Amino acid sequence: MIRSLALPLLFTLLLPLSGYCSQLRGPRDTREDPDVEEARQKMFALLLPQDEKGFVRLEGKPKPGEWLWFYKETPQSLQRYQMQTRARPAPERRTFVLQPLGEIEVSRLAVLEKMREYAEIFFQVPARIQKPIPLDVPGEVLFKNVPIGNRHGKYDKQFNGDKIIDALLAKHIPEDALVYIGVTSEDLFAIGTTFVFGVASLEKRVGVYSLSRFYPEFWGIQSQPGDEITALRRACKLLNHESGHMFGITHCVFYRCSMNGSNSLSETDAAPMHYCPVCHRKLMWNLEFDAAKRYGQLEKFYRENRLTPEADFIKSRVENWKKVMEAERIQKTAEE
Repeated sequence: MIRSLALPLLFTLLLPLSGYCSQLRGPRDTREDPDVEEARQKMFALLLPQDEKGFVRLEGKPKPGEWLWFYKETPQSLQRYQMQTRARPAPERRTFVLQPLGEIEVSRLAVLEKMREYAEIFFQVPARIQKPIPLDVPGEVLFKNVPIGNRHGKYDKQFNGDKIIDALLAKHIPEDALVYIGVTSEDLFAIGTTFVFGVASLEKRVGVYSLSRFYPEFWGIQSQPGDEITALRRACKLLNHESGHMFGITHCVFYRCSMNGSNSLSETDAAPMHYCPVCHRKLMWNLEFDAAKRYGQLEKFYRENRLTPEADFIKSRVENWKKVMEAERIQKTAEE
């Protein structure tokens, strides 16, 4: 997740994503921000009740420790998004490409294939997995050694996500790639952070994600039944959130949403996997997909992979979406 998006032009930089920052600023003034609240109320007033149904509004001041308790985010309306975004499909460049990096365990490869399937459904573009490439660049040191007292299990190294992008991935971007995502089992960091789940360069349409912290062995915990489902849920949530950033969507301040900022794995786990009505509209405008078809495919994917709460939510969302489409049709007819 992008740590600060006070200025849209920061999208052109390399940005650390989804990690707890080791140098977090002190808590900001946590009183209700009148600008944010005004933007929220304007957005809420624009949405049809059917479009909001099932979603939870973010209102009032954040709780201590939450992302918005530390970071002030600039609300991004649909209009602002349409003016700002640059990453859009083109006939010659519309494939979501996943790039395995280094050695990835067999169980992780199965998750990677699920991520590919999920990306194809969630973003409604073709998706594929490239052949693995070594997490190594001659003449470049991509990692730092982790002191013994700070190690998690076998993880005695942390890899620099920014360097992986600049020295490795940026040089291998396939010509047809809309976005190019490196996936690794190694732990990642970025300058100024203790760790990150991912790093992305929106200007280059390149990112790198780590699966390491999604599994109990990283934390020295014995595996339990259901851990694979939890890991898949986390991997898919990471993919839709960070790739959402690569499509120009900033952190959501309107609803509980997969595009909310997160300071930790526990905050990420607590966030929903779905986009709110605002972020959904942004993605739909950008990628021009059939929302009803997409929702149907998402529900099927969630059911098949035992992501039951997500499947149940999408089922209810489909019914509400039909009502949204009918209400908008009637509204458009009346205006004409």
